[in-house]
Amino acid sequence: MPEPRSTTGVVALGPLNPVADRLGRPVHDLRISVMDRCNFRCPYCMPQSTFDEKYRFLRAQGRLARVAARLGVRKVRLTGGEPLLRNGLPDLVAELSGIDGIEDLALTTNGVLLAQHAAELKGNGLHRVTVSLDSLDEAVFRKMSGGFGGLPQVLEGIEAALAAGLRPVKVNTVVQRGLNDHTVLNLLEHFRGTEVTVRLIEYMDVG
Repeated sequence: MPEPRSTTGVVALGPLNPVADRLGRPVHDLRISVMDRCNFRCPYCMPQSTFDEKYRFLRAQGRLARVAARLGVRKVRLTGGEPLLRNGLPDLVAELSGIDGIEDLALTTNGVLLAQHAAELKGNGLHRVTVSLDSLDEAVFRKMSGGFGGLPQVLEGIEAALAAGLRPVKVNTVVQRGLNDHTVLNLLEHFRGTEVTVRLIEYMDVG
């Protein structure tokens, strides 16, 4: 029999089976990179030597979140680049939060623009945020962000996220020997007793 078609001429999908990995475990999480551009040039992520002004970034890509939800995905994380650079991100959050089956919607950000958007993102359905923050030392922060500042804005963004109810707030700290390892204890002390969870990530140079 021919495939059923909608009035728009697009093939209508029938029921979909949940997706599992090779060990038979169901796949519930989906990461969507909504923006490959970033306002930092962290050497371990987007080094300036590669991602300079001549680098050709990707054009906006289509979204498959609705299909993924039908395949069993329950958690969606928005990433980049820096996702807060994307125009209309709150509208995208509202769209994703309205998809049947999506129970958890999170965002990973460097936090510089978070204070400006936290309340609107929460109002549009975002549940929680993860902020990348490698040091509270201004000089170390600038070095690890590729020569960019913004530490006060990042801390302001974390506070704004908490105030907006984006919980839990998690901080990801990439630890590099001889670069920021001596500032880790200070960072941990800063967030001790708060609602912020700090996660230390070992830097692994894979060439």
